[in-house]
Amino acid sequence: SATPPPSVTPIAIATATARTADLPIRIDAIGTVTPITTAAITSQVSGQVVKVHYQEGQRVTAGTPLVEIDPRPFAAQLEQAQGTLERDQHVLAQARMDLERYRAAWARRAIAKQQLDDQEKLVLQAEATVKLDKGVVDYNKVQLSYCSIAAPIAGRIGLRLVDPGNVVVANTGAPLAVVAQLQPISVVFAISEDNLSAVL
Repeated sequence: SATPPPSVTPIAIATATARTADLPIRIDAIGTVTPITTAAITSQVSGQVVKVHYQEGQRVTAGTPLVEIDPRPFAAQLEQAQGTLERDQHVLAQARMDLERYRAAWARRAIAKQQLDDQEKLVLQAEATVKLDKGVVDYNKVQLSYCSIAAPIAGRIGLRLVDPGNVVVANTGAPLAVVAQLQPISVVFAISEDNLSAVL
């Protein structure tokens, strides 16, 4: 009797073109996710914290308000500086008017040259005083702007490190908040020397 042929299972065959390419090599290692940028935020002015706008673990963008420091002392200093500037601008205007009068009087030989020279120097002094006052006003504007602290970078904020009512001192002590950049971010890990040639 004839033996029936064994059953044959069909096999699918696919064709491929031979080519040169890198082989994927996988190396398992324990790594540490490390932000490329981390910002530890401190106050640039001393004062009492009146508002904390962030929550722990919150994602923030650059410019997101974080902490408010009582601006009233700095607003008062700015107003005082602006008042001094305004007063000295009027003093300068009066000195310039007097200078024009002295020049007219000198043209008629009604006053001594020394009086005209003295008035010219008084105008220069008043101009320098106004310049100094403008610098003080600009400085106080900067100090007032430091009362509103915002995130300098985008990322995730860490623990809440300050509460309303706390008094902070400029550029000292623990940071008010820490922001870690998430995108992009790096992963640092070590591999054994045996794998180095394959990686290279």
